Amino acid sequence: MFTLAVFDMAGTTINDRDEVYRVLREATEREGARYSDDQFQEWMGTEKKWAIRNLLEIGGVEPGEELVEKAWEWFRAELRRAYTENPPVPLDGVEEALRTLRADGVKVGLTTGFSREIADLIFSAMGWRIGDQFDTTATGDEVAAGRPEPFMIQQVMATTGVTDPAQVVSVGDTASDVVSAQRAGVISVGVLTGHLDRGDFERLGADRVLDSAADLPTLLAGAH
Repeated sequence: MFTLAVFDMAGTTINDRDEVYRVLREATEREGARYSDDQFQEWMGTEKKWAIRNLLEIGGVEPGEELVEKAWEWFRAELRRAYTENPPVPLDGVEEALRTLRADGVKVGLTTGFSREIADLIFSAMGWRIGDQFDTTATGDEVAAGRPEPFMIQQVMATTGVTDPAQVVSVGDTASDVVSAQRAGVISVGVLTGHLDRGDFERLGADRVLDSAADLPTLLAGAH
């Protein structure tokens, strides 16, 4: 019996048209960092300031505090501009799925590598709010370390009062989502609405792979 479903945001529940990854890459490349697509892929889904620091270093740029802060401030400003001008939208069927889960007594938490200010900007633009689509949220800048560490999942569990990891399912579209779920000891579900395919998730050891997060209510109904 599952009592809590935890979902990633960009690429899992919302379609931001990959703006976050465009802006993240540009924030580091404009400072001279150069790296492969595969190297960049490793940092998808992680807390963004930490990703900037690591991508600069991988890309051959010394990630001094001043430079990291400069790149981070540019990232925040550019993403805010992009999301204000062209707000993210829910992925097909996701809003209905979240409401179905909550109506069935499953609490819903959203986690993200975004900072709180960006997450709240997205919620405002989409008209999402606590008590409607979800019960609680956790952002990468609110915990000791973002994904792939398990702390955001654990924060959602604490906030919702769910103590048994066996009652929790975590859904995401990136490798860091799967690893975070595994470290939290919860069921990991990969979805194919991001940049990974079924084989990628199977190699990561995801417990289940779904075409979309919208399919989770059907999966959980079959697990009861």
